[in-house]
Amino acid sequence: MFNRNLTSLSKMCVVLLSSLTILSACSSGSGAGSGQASTAPSASADTGSGGASTDGKPVSLRFAWWGNDSRHKATLAAIDAYTKQHPNVKIEAEYMGFDGFNKKLATQFAGKTAPDLFQFTYEWSVDMSDFMLDLNSVSSLIDMKQIPESALKDYGAYKGKQIMVPSGMFAATTIVNEEFMQKHGIPADTVWTWDKLIEEGKKVHEADKDAYLLTADIDVINKLILQPYIMQKTGKGWVNDDFTPGFDKAQLTDGLAYLSNLYKSGAIEPFGDSTAFVGKMEQNPKWVKGEIGLLLDYVQAIDKYKQAIQNAKIGVSAFPENPGAVQSGNPTVAGTGFAIAQDSPNKEEAAKFINYLINDKDAALLLTTQRGIPASNVARKALEESGKLNPSISKGLELASAKKTTSPNVISTNAELAQVVKDSIQKLIYNQLTPQQAADEIYEGFTAKLQEMKAK
Repeated sequence: MFNRNLTSLSKMCVVLLSSLTILSACSSGSGAGSGQASTAPSASADTGSGGASTDGKPVSLRFAWWGNDSRHKATLAAIDAYTKQHPNVKIEAEYMGFDGFNKKLATQFAGKTAPDLFQFTYEWSVDMSDFMLDLNSVSSLIDMKQIPESALKDYGAYKGKQIMVPSGMFAATTIVNEEFMQKHGIPADTVWTWDKLIEEGKKVHEADKDAYLLTADIDVINKLILQPYIMQKTGKGWVNDDFTPGFDKAQLTDGLAYLSNLYKSGAIEPFGDSTAFVGKMEQNPKWVKGEIGLLLDYVQAIDKYKQAIQNAKIGVSAFPENPGAVQSGNPTVAGTGFAIAQDSPNKEEAAKFINYLINDKDAALLLTTQRGIPASNVARKALEESGKLNPSISKGLELASAKKTTSPNVISTNAELAQVVKDSIQKLIYNQLTPQQAADEIYEGFTAKLQEMKAK
């Protein structure tokens, strides 16, 4: 559950980002995926048989989102389809890569130039909720009953307001190269535990010096190995709602010792070789050549890993979990969705368009899984019936959903906290720190940062 006591951060955000207005004003150019905004001409059309706006008056909406080229293309297609149904509605698309999106949005809030509606992640709720519309005020225009109540509450609500409607859900899973497993004599139905990864990975690398059972970048190491390894033992979240760590030094030392053993055993690709592919592990030459057996990543990433290896059989299996785990440490997350600016002059029209993006069957076929597995039951069913949802994706989500876990609070997702951990992890991997020393360093930095956050 979210912590609700960080109100002063929003004020700090406005002050901090006021200076960014200058930087924003100085930037120019466009280009998706580069951190610079692209804008598309109005997607309004002069034809279409869809129902018009309530009163048929011309309406112009600004819609901002982040993503890659595939998401941009799918979203523009959905805008085009919507405006053909609603020829009085003009939608100006403002899209860019993820980097800098939140800073730009905060700057726009401060300058009262925010788009009418926008893509949002619950991780920014603390800083931006005051600028966002309570979607309960337009609930008659958005069918939120199609979204799981837990997703709406855990990820879309903040301070008693429904500030976001989740667009997609996801969870991490184990993505497996089935041919690799067959080649190295690993049964397809292997139940992966953390210890089993080391046991089998050591055998693989000893038999073939070019092969590794596992690879991971620094974000995966932190979020999908260290954190769940520890959370499975503690039964708690990564950070408690009272701004204290959800682990003690001994538990952290144990987790770091596991990481160290993972590298020393040869079960995982050397960090120096994998670090060049942060966020794009499908481009790792060893994965492309079939020399990596499995990765831990989110279910919606399955297709890109499959596409990277021609004709390969890529499947999924349950997320690693040791016997007796209190929880999986692998939550089903519905952290991204759509929101409306409090100051928008077109709140109702923005709400109608969000309902289309979330719940319309035709929109679902255009948007597919570009924002995760559809959170809406209607949209997900439409994808499944059309064959556009990879069965492995559904399987990975179902495997994760079947496990007991703790939803992450906003504090747990803080980027500066994550950096504290990642810095020490790298020192550990390069043998500059022992697990105990790394645990001491992380715990000290982690606690100090949490106290700093609590005091704001």
